[in-house]
Amino acid sequence: CHQFDPVLKQLAQQYGFSVFPYTLDGQGDTAFPEALPVPPDVMQTFFPNIPVATPTTFLVNVNTLEALPLLQGATDAASFMARMDTVLQMYGEEKGTK
Repeated sequence: CHQFDPVLKQLAQQYGFSVFPYTLDGQGDTAFPEALPVPPDVMQTFFPNIPVATPTTFLVNVNTLEALPLLQGATDAASFMARMDTVLQMYGEEKGTK
């Protein structure tokens, strides 16, 4: 997380998306010092069929609270945005929109 969080924070500021950081160890970091301890219901919602790993990034539809897994592990900005684009395209096709 310490490697990836600054990348995520910079992208959020650049593109205007919100980040809601949770922490497994109860501590934030330099990029997200306000991270909250992850509640059990969030763990069940976000990790029902995938292993718990950090960092794990999800895209959440704020209207439906549907969680879309983006990636696990650290990556660079270009790879993160490419993955977000792929997930949004797949989600749009699934919902019948483009």
